[in-house]
Amino acid sequence: MNADQPRDRRQRPLSRRALLRGGGAAAATAALSGFGSSASAQSSLPGLSSHQGGGEAAPAGLPLAFNSDGTFKIVQFNDTQDDHLTDRRTIEFMGAVLDQEEPDFALINGDVITGGPETPEQVYQALNNVVMPMESRGIAWAITFGNHDEDSVEEAGTGVYERHMADFVRQYRHNLNPPAGDRHYGHSDAQLLVAGAREPGVAKFAIWLLDSGNYLPSSDPVRGNDDVPDYDYIRPAQIEWYLAASREAERRFGRKVPGLMYFHMPTYEHRDMWYGGPARSAEIHHLAAKQAFGIEGVKNEDVYYGSFNSGIYAAVRDRGDVIGIYCGHDHINSYTGTYFGVELGYCPGTGFAPYGLADGTWLQHTLRGARVFELNENSGRVYESTRLIFAKDLGLDMRPAKLPLDAPLPLPGYVQLPRT
Repeated sequence: MNADQPRDRRQRPLSRRALLRGGGAAAATAALSGFGSSASAQSSLPGLSSHQGGGEAAPAGLPLAFNSDGTFKIVQFNDTQDDHLTDRRTIEFMGAVLDQEEPDFALINGDVITGGPETPEQVYQALNNVVMPMESRGIAWAITFGNHDEDSVEEAGTGVYERHMADFVRQYRHNLNPPAGDRHYGHSDAQLLVAGAREPGVAKFAIWLLDSGNYLPSSDPVRGNDDVPDYDYIRPAQIEWYLAASREAERRFGRKVPGLMYFHMPTYEHRDMWYGGPARSAEIHHLAAKQAFGIEGVKNEDVYYGSFNSGIYAAVRDRGDVIGIYCGHDHINSYTGTYFGVELGYCPGTGFAPYGLADGTWLQHTLRGARVFELNENSGRVYESTRLIFAKDLGLDMRPAKLPLDAPLPLPGYVQLPRT
């Protein structure tokens, strides 16, 4: 989201996924066939020779593995959202978190970059800046896409769409994004299975990555209606893909595989949980909801969900394998809780360039954060806990003004800029 208008985002000039073509049955069928190849793409994901946390090799077909003591750690970054001259504190903060936590997997959960790049090369440089903290440390990583990642297409005519970005990041040795294909949405959808330490051929946990969309096309009748947000939403075909992949994992391993799900834009239920139900909106209702759902953290802005309730929460709750759903998008929200059996939560914005708390003041960067998830395959639930790390607690420069890089970080020698 842009720094100058952090609150009413329906009124800003909107970028849209130019290739999105409605949601008819033919499009859904085509998309679903694409998701089938994405689900099976795990076996062809780049192999990992080691993990930062434990040194175990990932077995064939399962891209990640628990450490020898049964532990596994995930770090979530969100809204790094910058151009090719990324604020240096974003990169410094990410590196400090990774050095402190030594995770086995890290992700940037949407709005990886913004509309600032003016050329294709600058788009890829912007991506490279924020994935290098993981890549340079040999940490397995992936990205999901948010509503701003394609902004440069409309704002500067770069022609770099999400599918191009997905192909680009797959060159990195430690990236786990599957091929995006040529479907119209779901470009970051992935099921990443984590193998057991003592059972290398058995998945003990699943990391689900979904693309929650960008903006609805200009032809959609929702556009121009100020009462309905014009963000896109997770499509039915994506939910069908999740359910099919989940059932296939259960068939393959003899039980439901517990997991966590990550996508950029929050669900309607993230908002409902805060107020205690879908028909409530007064802050007084939050007092009871906080106790009922164990809510921790802050809500400093509205919950900006998609145009329509996609049903992903209901699908997850009915299926019963995903323990929690975590998002970003709303930079200055950080709360988490358990809403009728499914944990819902935020990672606040990681990047120092987009809007923060009380922009222009010394409070602006106080919620720049990352979220850590602790797993243990020896526990009954496997997923044990989550916590936040804030840049303000790691000694970073908190001045409000942007501190850009002097020049983009160099690409690794094994990563090539796509031909334009």
